Amino acid sequence: MYPLLYQRRTRVRFLLCLPALALCLRLLCAPALRGLVWEKTKAVLGSEGLLKAVFLLETGTVPEIVSLSGVSTSGPPAEPETEVTACPTECAPPQEAETETAAPRETEAPSIPEFTPEEAEAIRFRGNCTYAVDKAALLLEPLNWPDEPGPRVLIMQSHTCEAYTQSEGHAYIPSENYRTLDPENNMIAVGDALTEALAALGVEVIHDRTLNDYPSYNRSYAVAREKIAAYLEEYPSIVMVIDLHRDALDQPVRETVERDGRTLAPLMLVVGTDEGGLSHPHWERNLSCGLKLQALGNRDAPSLFKALSFRQSRFNGDMTPGSLIVEVGSTENTLPEAAASMAYLAEYVSELLRCD
Repeated sequence: MYPLLYQRRTRVRFLLCLPALALCLRLLCAPALRGLVWEKTKAVLGSEGLLKAVFLLETGTVPEIVSLSGVSTSGPPAEPETEVTACPTECAPPQEAETETAAPRETEAPSIPEFTPEEAEAIRFRGNCTYAVDKAALLLEPLNWPDEPGPRVLIMQSHTCEAYTQSEGHAYIPSENYRTLDPENNMIAVGDALTEALAALGVEVIHDRTLNDYPSYNRSYAVAREKIAAYLEEYPSIVMVIDLHRDALDQPVRETVERDGRTLAPLMLVVGTDEGGLSHPHWERNLSCGLKLQALGNRDAPSLFKALSFRQSRFNGDMTPGSLIVEVGSTENTLPEAAASMAYLAEYVSELLRCD
């Protein structure tokens, strides 16, 4: 017996039905009917594969079929429903979560441990001042920093042209012995390093880059005093004036400190008084700040600070209660060694400003 399509009558009927079938398929491709007809036709033919084959023969493509649920039934499988639905109540909406992630995290600065009398006794004094002081009482004395918006620290270099032993990458033309007008190789460069380190810690700082000791070395403190007064008038928020110097030893010797794999120049704090005859109402407050700063340094790097230099001259320390001179290394040190110490000094100054 011949197959059904080989019979003449069946073939004629089949050919007559093809246009109608083609028209139906065109209608079935309409998006609005696609999902519904797909399900019905699949049920009639009993095979999704057969229906796709018919569409392929008629249109040359297998169209994306959208089911009644709105999820695509062709192409890559859809993401699991739990991944595309809204976040459950215990987690934040997507927009809020992104905002929280983008916003800077507010972390409370660690508190400074209380100072102890033992820390005061561990700080040695040197210098020509004959005043008897109670180091422990001054160390434990509260600072009560005024809280005004604006810069907190002013960095000066009264002896701006002081310089170090020349080293690779830090050669300069001397104006005098161990002195230069080159701001890349004198105390301005050290001040730049301290400014950058303080700013990285979030401390607002002003750096005066004036050549205060040129052309007159003898007027350096007078010129610096005028500058300090102008800054304090413009920025009443300034509570500390740090005057950076390079020491000149009577018997030159290269002193260094090894810390975290780096070679540092040692630091020496200088605090003046009114014993030399000039008015200095803040010298005890200056000394209290110096003792606290050195105690903070001793907790972290006991060998970085040398004995505190307690002097008769006032060195413009009367300008603010937080004025200090910091001698950074000596003529035998190099500029990289001096600059490397500024990262540590900045950390201790930042901590000092958080002390009550």
